[in-house]
Amino acid sequence: MSCEQHRPFLSAIADDEVRLVPPATLAHVQACPDCKGEVATHSLLTARLREAAAPVPSRSGSLLRRPSASAAVAVLLVAAMVVGLAGWYGLRRQDDALAAASAAQRPPQFHSMDEAAIGAWCERESGRPMPLVALSSLTPVGARADQIAGVQVITVAYMTAAGYRVTVSWLDARPSPLSIVDRSAAGRTVLLVRSPSGTAVVAGEAPAPTLRSIASQL
Repeated sequence: MSCEQHRPFLSAIADDEVRLVPPATLAHVQACPDCKGEVATHSLLTARLREAAAPVPSRSGSLLRRPSASAAVAVLLVAAMVVGLAGWYGLRRQDDALAAASAAQRPPQFHSMDEAAIGAWCERESGRPMPLVALSSLTPVGARADQIAGVQVITVAYMTAAGYRVTVSWLDARPSPLSIVDRSAAGRTVLLVRSPSGTAVVAGEAPAPTLRSIASQL
């Protein structure tokens, strides 16, 4: 299951309502820093909401249910932070995509046309399984490994039948529903792809329709 499939249960974990949460989600949150961070943010928002709703003493000593102005402001700030974190994470991944596309332009560190040999080299360099994706009309020519913003990015370089160089840079191997986000770098199209095989960046000299066709196969 991808992060998106677990997110509906994160607020329940934050509220300690774990009886409502599938065991697979609890295990995923323990291993996923992004989801763990969202749970922490939900917990903070819940705490601020409770503070805002808590009774406050009046001058006469009676309790009023009206939240203080500072508590209301805190709720608004934390709510904005929740929205901001989601947006920041999306932008961060898109920035990673541009950095990965730039690094992918460098020559391969490992030269081979053998997919199995390339896969074995990539796994040794990254320490993680490499997605096994059959890309039609592409011939592998090599691979390279780069450390980008603390992420080990593995790039496989290909040649199309028309002679264009295309690169597929894998940021992680976490499966998710297919989505493709277009970016532009130095006048070239760069695609950030989330797929059942993981998160990857597709770039190269090929026309944009060719890149999108490759992205849809990941």
